Amino acid sequence: MPDTLGFMIVHTGKLLLKTINGTFAALTKEITFEQMGILYYISRSHNKEMIQQDIAEVMDKTKSAILRSIDILEEKGFVKRLPVAGDRRKNVIELTGSGKAIIEKMHLNFMERDQILKEGIDQKELETCMCVLSKIQQKCK
Repeated sequence: MPDTLGFMIVHTGKLLLKTINGTFAALTKEITFEQMGILYYISRSHNKEMIQQDIAEVMDKTKSAILRSIDILEEKGFVKRLPVAGDRRKNVIELTGSGKAIIEKMHLNFMERDQILKEGIDQKELETCMCVLSKIQQKCK
């Protein structure tokens, strides 16, 4: 089994997640890695107002799981909810100043970590890897 594509991808993913979680834990104890993912996604959606459903879909989580995370992020002052005119059931989720600050701090660190991971791998190999992973992701959907 170790020589199968699936095993290699899962094993690599676990090692990568362990590395990222270690780096993340050393930087902040304020929020979880998953909550950081929510903040990051919101921060990169400049052209669209984000609602809970959008976040759940992109993160492949249930609306209730995202709701809990947003509740916690709101309590900690990283996001705020703004009502959608004409639909009382929806709220736009926006970053606060604190949310923007922590995302900026973490983004810079992750970009540095990404460069370390890429060391010794040429550009063509990286492009091939990204292409193959994208094709595998499509087959898994």
